[in-house]
Amino acid sequence: MGPVAIGWGVLALIWLTFARREPRGRSWHIVLALAPLVAFSMAIWGPEQVAAATQVWLLMGGGVLGAVAIAWLWGTAARNHGVMDIVYSLSAFAGALVGAWAVGFDPWILAALAPIAIWSVRLAVQTFGHNIGSERQPYASWRKRFGAKWLWWSGFQIHLLQGVTVWLWCAPLAFAFVAPAPAPLWPLVLGGAIWSAGFILQSTADRQLAAFKAEPSNRGKLLDTGVWSFVRHPNYLGEAVMWWGFSAFALAHPWGWLTVFAPLYATWFMGYASAAPYKERHMAKTRPEAWAAYVARTPRFVPWPISKAGP
Repeated sequence: MGPVAIGWGVLALIWLTFARREPRGRSWHIVLALAPLVAFSMAIWGPEQVAAATQVWLLMGGGVLGAVAIAWLWGTAARNHGVMDIVYSLSAFAGALVGAWAVGFDPWILAALAPIAIWSVRLAVQTFGHNIGSERQPYASWRKRFGAKWLWWSGFQIHLLQGVTVWLWCAPLAFAFVAPAPAPLWPLVLGGAIWSAGFILQSTADRQLAAFKAEPSNRGKLLDTGVWSFVRHPNYLGEAVMWWGFSAFALAHPWGWLTVFAPLYATWFMGYASAAPYKERHMAKTRPEAWAAYVARTPRFVPWPISKAGP
């Protein structure tokens, strides 16, 4: 564990050295570069049960890192780093597979593994058609902005940023995998119910959006029916709910509550930090009047009644 921690420390130092020169998103780079070092400290000096789970979590990080490396090589060769949007969910599955392999496959582990497999494959298939043809925004504009530096900086700016984020979200699975036997059934039932609600919401939102875009008469319009009438980002809300489901699995472990940071981070990221805000800016720029009217009557991320005075 020590040599691996030193290896990541060297990588983090390189990452931070170049990130400090970037005027935008510097804090994201700093936090995500240092987060694995905190996990290494927990694995080395934490209580025995926490250290054991954290060691599995760090192994899962190796699986995520491997998937991210493949995405970077693929994106570099194809001049299309939008492929990371395809590999994004698969990297979580790769990490979960490594963790399950390290612990040993049994019915409990397979039951916890199945939801992340279903979600990751469905999302990868859905995003493949959107991202495989050409490099989409913001990746295309970043390529122009960074110039020759983009060859290597893309590995940090896109792939490692997303990879470490996914790895942080996977912490509850590590604790679920090493839960002392016999693991109680209720966390699996609770987590499965929460995950199912999120999966149904996200898949329904994606299906409704795909059908809306497929209708030529809808060109230039906004989808504001179905689940899109409840919140402006039901697909992102569905994903956040799924991560809360994965977090419930961790409650089978005495220290599993420690991983509550993972779904909190996923919810904040999806609704308020990155995913939804980027879409909000894009829609406000491309369809200002229709978007303003939609914002005035539809909550952003949580489906509660909206004030007549504004969003």
